Amino acid sequence: MSEYFLLLPILIPIAGGAILWFFRTGDLVRNIITELFVLANAACTWTLAFFRPQNELHMFAFSERLVLKLRLDGLGTFFLVMASTLWIFVAVYAFSYMKTEEHRHMFFTFFTLSLAAVDGVALAGNIITLYFFYEMLTLTTLPLVMHGCKKVDMHAGRVYAAYQLGGAAFALVGIIYLTSVAGAGDFVLGGYVKTADTTVMAVWLVMLLGFGVKACIFPLYRWLPTASVAPTPVTALLHAAAVVKAGVFAVMRLSYFTFDPAILRGSRVGGAGFLLACFTAVFASVLAVREGHFKRRLAYSTVSNLSYILVGVLTFTEAGLAAGLCHMLYHAMIKLNAFLACGAFMKRTGKHNVEDLDGIGYKMPVTFACFTVSALALCGIPPLNGFVSKWMLLSSVTAGGDVLSMIGGASLIAASLLCAVYMLTCAVRAYFPAKGSVPTDAKEAPLGMVLPMAVFAVANILLGVFSTPITNIVTAIAGGAF
Repeated sequence: MSEYFLLLPILIPIAGGAILWFFRTGDLVRNIITELFVLANAACTWTLAFFRPQNELHMFAFSERLVLKLRLDGLGTFFLVMASTLWIFVAVYAFSYMKTEEHRHMFFTFFTLSLAAVDGVALAGNIITLYFFYEMLTLTTLPLVMHGCKKVDMHAGRVYAAYQLGGAAFALVGIIYLTSVAGAGDFVLGGYVKTADTTVMAVWLVMLLGFGVKACIFPLYRWLPTASVAPTPVTALLHAAAVVKAGVFAVMRLSYFTFDPAILRGSRVGGAGFLLACFTAVFASVLAVREGHFKRRLAYSTVSNLSYILVGVLTFTEAGLAAGLCHMLYHAMIKLNAFLACGAFMKRTGKHNVEDLDGIGYKMPVTFACFTVSALALCGIPPLNGFVSKWMLLSSVTAGGDVLSMIGGASLIAASLLCAVYMLTCAVRAYFPAKGSVPTDAKEAPLGMVLPMAVFAVANILLGVFSTPITNIVTAIAGGAF
């Protein structure tokens, strides 16, 4: 397959966004156009996954060292297929959810354009190209965060922009140094930066913090709960499939495909990054337990689970990278389902707090059956998919047998126990209301919202029972065999 096909996952959503912006139509036609372009993008990405072009595509050269190029390797293929496939179901959900919302035209325009930015991140062939699309993702999702155009939405947008652009500035400092010293080298498993001097180590740490903003590493996590004011389809993408996973993906590119993981493994800065991820996983879980707002509780849960992934990735081992990839996919599916159920509850009842969930499982049985599956999966209950990825993470983190390994294992166990508290509390309230509570009056969500949740619930079960194909793929990617 020609390398020019690598442009299609970027151009298709851009074309869809342009059509939606310039040709304003009724809701039905707009929804059909949106879904057709999202489906076309997914079909294209799956085709690229099976017939992967072997050559890279040079898009533009600012200079000999500053070149934008696209290339598809195993890691990029995994992220590309994951994001484009999940987008299909979130779009279906959004059609029902946004039916009574204002500014629908703007919403679906940027909803489609942001997919192009995510695909660009996945297809980036070097750190310069990754940074370019990484910034485009910030700019295309910012209008979605501010969608309501109210004071609280404008505040959330300012916080979001400040954190994202500030983090990008940190990453840019490192990129400038790397480019001046080693050039914009292509991503290659094992990295092209092999020097272990103090400056290089400091650059890695600065870039980890820069890309770590989207990955919500402590203390750079506050933007995510604040962004929960956005419509639920937006928060589902921000917290599960797009922005935060782009941050984790960038850390993988940085630590395994730019820097040599062998020089980071056992180093002081590598250990510092690992311990910071361990702390974030537990700290965010504590915040989730204390949070009474339903959607913000799920947001803090996302902060914690992103650091689960980083704990595995920052072991700088093949097993850690494979485990991180597995949890990146499984957490996306689990948390998308949880957010969609949360959005359906808030849309149907107009309420937002965990205490309002009392008895709602009998009013919205399908929605909260799906949520309960997600809650159990996120806690790591077998045979659901969350158990598989958490087991892989725990095995990879504790394999070293040293003090850091024990700290990492203890942090994952503690965060998982807290996860059971903040997730199962919601499920239990839905079916076993507190004595004397008055159940909220509500109806089941419409089919367009229920169907994606049901698909994810079934997938969370099946990918736990039949997990071998996924674990084989992520192991092959981490080992460079895919």
